[in-house]
Amino acid sequence: MTTARKKRRLLSFGIIIVIIGFVAGCSVQSRFHLWASSEVVGTIDGGPLLNGSDPQVNGSINGQPLPNAGSNGSGQGTGGPNNGGQGTIVDKGTSGGTNGGNQVPAKEGNAQLEKPTAPKVDYQAKKGQKLVALTFDDGPDQKYTVAILDILKEYKVKASFFLVGTQVKKYPEMVARIAKEGHSIGNHTYRHPDLASLDEHRIIQEVMWTDTLIQRATGFVPNLVRAPYGSVSAEVKSIMKDNNRELVGWTVDTRDWNGVSVAKMRQNINNNTKPGGIVLMHSFGSSHLKNTVELLPLIISDLKKKGYTIVTVDELLAAKAHKAASK
Repeated sequence: MTTARKKRRLLSFGIIIVIIGFVAGCSVQSRFHLWASSEVVGTIDGGPLLNGSDPQVNGSINGQPLPNAGSNGSGQGTGGPNNGGQGTIVDKGTSGGTNGGNQVPAKEGNAQLEKPTAPKVDYQAKKGQKLVALTFDDGPDQKYTVAILDILKEYKVKASFFLVGTQVKKYPEMVARIAKEGHSIGNHTYRHPDLASLDEHRIIQEVMWTDTLIQRATGFVPNLVRAPYGSVSAEVKSIMKDNNRELVGWTVDTRDWNGVSVAKMRQNINNNTKPGGIVLMHSFGSSHLKNTVELLPLIISDLKKKGYTIVTVDELLAAKAHKAASK
């Protein structure tokens, strides 16, 4: 081997060693930010890489609920029956603090997410005021999300969007628009898995990846989390509480992704909405969402005629907190 070839080989080995040292020395969060700015995503042990492909896993395809998985969360302690029965907002997170850093302290054994930095909302309902929140899951996209935002803007209504990380990565400009127009943004995991079936490591990853992407698009880390299918476990509740996150369910499930007609969805909402209710719809994930776009102005008018004030989930939670404090 010539001297020149030996030098080239040594140089190659040196470069490889430097790269390995750099990757090993990066913090987990630094690697997330490298991944978030990359164009293509792959996985290793369920986590993102800087190249490869993004497989569909755990009951969803690009954020769309699979027919056999359902979306009402029945039997999991959250959500509501298919026909809009009353569900719950799950476990308000109250523990933790800044501890002088960027993360909320978690109890031993639970990993830490970044501290939520979403704008604080303070809303106090007037006496006798009936509140309801309209929510949209699984987006964003450049079709149904756009149409929904246009309608909300026309009717001067604010809603809440629970976003899937794979979609946030594709359409960060839509996420920025949602925030700019005053709507609430929540984390709906990265690939829409059943969180109750995952271990702690995977639960944290699903939320952390989407936090990172939402933060890059909006400048803040959301405090709201909605579990896909409304499916939660004791571990999911514990992780969210320890990281100061609000787990948000729903009380009326339109099942819009499943092709329910506009007339039936409208009747469902009118029959089952109660003060403090949360209506579940979608802004991506099914060709049937054209019905959601047609439904939206109708239910806005219906709810207003019934004396409801349409608010964001943040405002609804703040109003409930004020009411509880006044008792």
